[in-house]
Amino acid sequence: MKQKKNIVVGLGEIGQPIFKLFSKYDLVIGYDVNTKLMNKRKFEQLSSLDTQFLHICIPFSAKFVKSVISLIKRFDPNCVVIHSTVKPFTTKKIQELSSIPIIYSPVRGVHKRMLHDLVRYTKFYAIENNAPRLKWASSSYAKFLKSCGIKIKKLSSPVTLELGKLVCDTSYYG
Repeated sequence: MKQKKNIVVGLGEIGQPIFKLFSKYDLVIGYDVNTKLMNKRKFEQLSSLDTQFLHICIPFSAKFVKSVISLIKRFDPNCVVIHSTVKPFTTKKIQELSSIPIIYSPVRGVHKRMLHDLVRYTKFYAIENNAPRLKWASSSYAKFLKSCGIKIKKLSSPVTLELGKLVCDTSYYG
């Protein structure tokens, strides 16, 4: 079987810890619009390998959906995992525009200790019920996270998780 790589897109406060953790267990390269954050030599060396998972760790914006679709076209992954906090129905919208499975799996924890928190907290994920290769995507992602020492739990739908992430992490606890 030909080896595949994972790509972490966005090497900031979320992407960098994800990249560091996943790199301990699998072949992972980082990509960022700020090329100073990338290992360009490694990126070029591994560019011919197929991409298993494209991990999206970019900030949400009005161009988020368009940016993710563009990244899918550029890197041609088998599956996309969105780790960013997004507005409700973003995963559904991207899934409707894509022929590959899209998983929503936001991070939990404090940015300054994110690497530690990735293995401390359960990592939830969800995938649309009509996603292509649903069972493969779900089981492959779960297996990958477990191999990285991350506890996981699948939820019923991405919109439930998108809403839960917003309520949980953006509420004010004054």
